[in-house]
Amino acid sequence: MTLTRWTGMIIGPPRTNLLAKWQNSYSIKVVLQELRRLMMSKENMTLPQPPEGQTYNN
Repeated sequence: MTLTRWTGMIIGPPRTNLLAKWQNSYSIKVVLQELRRLMMSKENMTLPQPPEGQTYNN
């Protein structure tokens, strides 16, 4: 599962189970831990990273 598009925009909540099944009891710590877990997955580790210092304009 890819969390960002090449434009740097974050994909909507339904793309992650945690955010798709959001509960008010979730803390920011839980959300960040889940996003970190997803980012460290084998599928996402192979994605190219933008050059250092590159910024995105909306």
